[in-house]
Amino acid sequence: MLADLRDVSIILLALESIVIGIILLLLLWQIRLLVLLLRDEIGPILRDTQETTQTVQSTTKFVGKRVAKPFVNTISFFAGVRGALKAMTTAEGGRTAGSAYDASKARGGQDGVDAPLSSTTTISANTPSSISTDSTSGQ
Repeated sequence: MLADLRDVSIILLALESIVIGIILLLLLWQIRLLVLLLRDEIGPILRDTQETTQTVQSTTKFVGKRVAKPFVNTISFFAGVRGALKAMTTAEGGRTAGSAYDASKARGGQDGVDAPLSSTTTISANTPSSISTDSTSGQ
């Protein structure tokens, strides 16, 4: 009886080994197909990605050279013109001509605290540095 049980166990183990072997062969075949599929699909995707990257680099260079640089140069030019005009239209100390601060300083005041409420400043056309202040505050 033990001999029969031993023989049946050996036969079952042999059948199990054959089934496991077949499953392993099928698994290896599927892995091979997966590798071939990846090789055939990933290669073109990588080439397309490289082409797209080169196109983006070329476009970036073109935009930087033909669009951004002239735009920055134009903005810089107008900023320089604005700065020059501002420098030409400001009085000493960086304050604009006719400000309450200038009127107060002309009368000896402190930082525009006692500046008149209504003052007019005239700039002579003969000399750009001659500025006169007229005050109507009653002092």
